[in-house]
Amino acid sequence: MSKDWTKEELQAASATMSAAGEMGYEEFGAEIARQEAQKKIEAFAKVQTDGVHFCPRCGYMSVKDRLHTNALSRHAAVYVCDTCGMDEAIRDMKGDVLPATEWAIAKLPDAAESEGAPSRPLC
Repeated sequence: MSKDWTKEELQAASATMSAAGEMGYEEFGAEIARQEAQKKIEAFAKVQTDGVHFCPRCGYMSVKDRLHTNALSRHAAVYVCDTCGMDEAIRDMKGDVLPATEWAIAKLPDAAESEGAPSRPLC
């Protein structure tokens, strides 16, 4: 049987685990979200072919027809639009990487199977 934990019980258990050098509840949740976002990006990369696509990072229909003329992401094996490629470079220099959980593709549950862009950009 599973137990419904109260917020206080979760916080206490998380604090105990953190004190023992383990991942706390919040860290665990963030890691799961990061892994799920990375899986969505990788799935999109497998179906990304020449043709007009939306950028998996910003959500705009800004990826050019010929994929090799776009920017290759520094953080995933997927093509992104030139604007996002430049943003990644600048963020890397500043040490301020955009987490995969903030990519448009990570915010759309079925974006990898989608033929078109999201109804509006998500960034």
